[in-house]
Amino acid sequence: MASRKNSESKINPIISRIDRLDEDIIQLLLKGKNSKDIATRVKSPLSTVQRRTRKLFENELIVSTVELNYEKLGYKRGLLHLYLSDGIVDEVGKILAERAGILSVAVHIGNSDLVALFIYKDSKQLLETISESKKIKGVERVLWSEEVYFIKMNENKLNMLQ
Repeated sequence: MASRKNSESKINPIISRIDRLDEDIIQLLLKGKNSKDIATRVKSPLSTVQRRTRKLFENELIVSTVELNYEKLGYKRGLLHLYLSDGIVDEVGKILAERAGILSVAVHIGNSDLVALFIYKDSKQLLETISESKKIKGVERVLWSEEVYFIKMNENKLNMLQ
């Protein structure tokens, strides 16, 4: 119980400092708006929006990522689901993450043990990725799926802070 209180005390001071303006800034950033647009929409000075946004990044409440458009580069995206026989998720995950075409590896609870996002150009590359994944010590089974297209998030669903 003491460890839970300690972890909560590390998080709550930052979260308790988020006010309505921060929430509005986050929502507008998620919609792809820039600082100038946000300042206009929330009726606050641009410098305030920039300072608040910088603080949100510094406190790691928001992160920024840049991603290639793999489809335009001729790649397909898919997911590998790895089921492990001996539960050594970190070791297998690190090995998998080093493989060509693997973009990310996440540990999951529930169904498969590891889920990896990967890219490939053609069926031969796909087969190689699956075959090499099956050869990793501790991997019992590998399933995969191909991303067909991405459905844009409904803007109304962005209200997760309320």
